[in-house]
Amino acid sequence: MQCKRRALPENHQEHSHTRRNTRVPEPVSQNERSAPAFNPIVNSTSYSPIAARSADGQRDLPQLEARLAAEGAELKRLRRELDIRNCALDAAATHFIIGDTTKPNWPVIYMNRAIARDYGYEPSELIGKGPAAFFSSDLNHVQLDGIIEAITSGRELRTELRARRKDGSVFWVGFFIAPVKDAAGIITHCVGIGADITARIEQERTQRQLQDQLFSEMQDRERMSMELRVAQKLESVGRLAAGIAHEINTPIQYVGDGVAFLQSAQADLEQLLEAYRVAFKRLAAEESPAAIMESVEKAQSATDFEFLRIEVPKAFERTLQGVERVAAIVRAIKEFAHPDANEHSPADLNHAIETTLVVAHNEYKYTATVETKLGPMPEVMCNVGELNQVFLNLIVNAAHAIQESGKDASTGRITITTARSRDSVVISITDNGCGIPEENLEKVFDPFFTTKEVGRGTGQGLAIAHSIVSEKHGGSIDVHSTIGVGTHFVVRLPIAGRSMASHSANSSQAP
Repeated sequence: MQCKRRALPENHQEHSHTRRNTRVPEPVSQNERSAPAFNPIVNSTSYSPIAARSADGQRDLPQLEARLAAEGAELKRLRRELDIRNCALDAAATHFIIGDTTKPNWPVIYMNRAIARDYGYEPSELIGKGPAAFFSSDLNHVQLDGIIEAITSGRELRTELRARRKDGSVFWVGFFIAPVKDAAGIITHCVGIGADITARIEQERTQRQLQDQLFSEMQDRERMSMELRVAQKLESVGRLAAGIAHEINTPIQYVGDGVAFLQSAQADLEQLLEAYRVAFKRLAAEESPAAIMESVEKAQSATDFEFLRIEVPKAFERTLQGVERVAAIVRAIKEFAHPDANEHSPADLNHAIETTLVVAHNEYKYTATVETKLGPMPEVMCNVGELNQVFLNLIVNAAHAIQESGKDASTGRITITTARSRDSVVISITDNGCGIPEENLEKVFDPFFTTKEVGRGTGQGLAIAHSIVSEKHGGSIDVHSTIGVGTHFVVRLPIAGRSMASHSANSSQAP
């Protein structure tokens, strides 16, 4: 068996060589005596314990060299990976920074080149400095307090900061900041990932300015729209007022002429009555009847009694007709301007159309003849005052189209028909005017669109009509036209009103 010797500490080996002659030999055991038969090294004449250890070291050296080579290769691999990561971080446009939270002011221990480039520094100028070197506290007091509170409490944070470059210029950066903990769970570092967001901030500011400008323009447009609507209504009111005044003027003239004639007739009849009184007195005085009759006949001839006897009843009739006409116009105006402007209630649309025709008579009487074909219809749940405005706009437009075509009351025709169609009513207004060009058919209901000359229309009439029919009553209004032939408007309204029309539409769209 191999011999066993007591090993010495390394610091004693050299000392044993220097004092080899004075060393006291150790006793030889039985195993050592029998060792030459089994161990050639011990059997050698040059054997010594140092030589044995050297031989062992020579055997371990390849293993140590292999281990050292492996560790060197691993170190090179780690360095190579670290270099790749550093190169990747430096190549990125994103800001990447690491701060040491265990030291005062949280000094920067790493940053990529994007930060140095965007801030105008060399990396060596920022390593070891705190965030306040490029995130000025006077610009980011609230944000920095939030970062400190979030990191110390172990939370992540997204924030926007105003950074200062080396040249003093200021720009915006957005950062995601997160704490880094060691194996024991203690926060040792913080990592920040961010980018220059100045362009985005400017874009958002520009967008806000554009939105504010757009909102202001929309408000101006809405204000202009309201003013134009008011102007259109005032124009309509003025036109209707002039027409109504003209319409009332004719029957009032009948009344005035009749009353004036009756006043004159009454004076003549008073003279005739006075002649009769004188004749009665003369008869009482027993004068000659022949002479009395002659004087009476002269009085009757002077007052044109036969004419008065025929014309006075006619004058009364004309006066009464005039009064009735004025009363009818006043009733039509009252019904046209419906008092329940915001309420939907059952209404007779045939009667509403007749009322509108009375009010608008002066608009079409010199231009066209109106023919009505009003079929039997149920009462419709609607705002009749608003629908009167729709009918008025369509009738006035038809009259203007006929006038532009060069026709007059003898050749111009406006035909109005009404009928029921299942759960709706259909009102058609047709004229034989100049027609609408095909390219304008899709725009006739657009606000402010008009082909009329300046001062004759604002382009709001049909837009308002479309809004009243479609939005407020759940119906539809369509137009068909041919140049030189005429235009045909079709209005469809649900009998049950807007709410039922919406319910029916939703039911039809349901799967």
